[in-house]
Amino acid sequence: MAAVVAALCLVLALGYWISSVRSTVVFEGESEFGRVWVVERADGLRSLYMGDGRARQSAVFPGRPSHLEFAYTRVAMVGLALVPDDGRILFVGLGGGAMPMYARQLLPNAKIEVVELDPLIVDVAQRYFGFRPDSLLVVHTGDGRAFIEQSPPESYDLIVLDAFSDDEIPYALVTRQFLEAVRSRLSPGGVVVSNLWSSSGEYASMVTTYGAVFEQVHLIHVGRGTQRILVAGSALRPLDRSALVEASRMLARRVELGFDLPALVERGYEIPPEVNAPILEDPAGERLVAPR
Repeated sequence: MAAVVAALCLVLALGYWISSVRSTVVFEGESEFGRVWVVERADGLRSLYMGDGRARQSAVFPGRPSHLEFAYTRVAMVGLALVPDDGRILFVGLGGGAMPMYARQLLPNAKIEVVELDPLIVDVAQRYFGFRPDSLLVVHTGDGRAFIEQSPPESYDLIVLDAFSDDEIPYALVTRQFLEAVRSRLSPGGVVVSNLWSSSGEYASMVTTYGAVFEQVHLIHVGRGTQRILVAGSALRPLDRSALVEASRMLARRVELGFDLPALVERGYEIPPEVNAPILEDPAGERLVAPR
């Protein structure tokens, strides 16, 4: 009898899983930067795809801004533990708006800006993912590198670089010249958080280039894959494992995160590898932009 009940439970669970993962395309369009489409699962999760569609760029339950679906977005929220409650935050890359919306919920007094290259992505984020700009959550349309270079010095306490796909990181957003612009736009003690893939052929050079610009560079491994969250800053504050874990614990005591950020940081922390890789430089005489 027990075996029959167990088998029935398994069948019911399998049926629920199959029904929950059935998906419907709710939007499909084309911009000057390529194809964009949105897929909705039966349980309400909406996913954003761009280009050739080999990987989801964002996944959001509309109306649930306190939920982060992707593991890397949860780890990246270590940045929120390193800024004051009324800090100034810039996200480069919008996608479905999951991280900016989460930050808006968690730090309601923070001033949050987002810069996104593709106007269609901004429209889709608002129409299909529940992204709602307001007086403290402002979105700009344009090239992320140019936006940072044109911003006044010390404009932000945190800059999050997430304009990357699973197999492409725009060269314009990893060179020494760009990272020097990022550093100059950070407040004293400010930090940059970047989403990187160690499977990239230029990963070692990217880490080396961050090390050439920032006194501190630290890595947090996301799950069991090749994704890393890089945290970099000046020497004005510690950003090592113990400091990042403690900052995460303090944030978790103040607000409800919805996941165990201190454990993610402590378990995933890595010391950057010592490699002899070339520093990534802008091509001589060229001004780079960051195409999607």
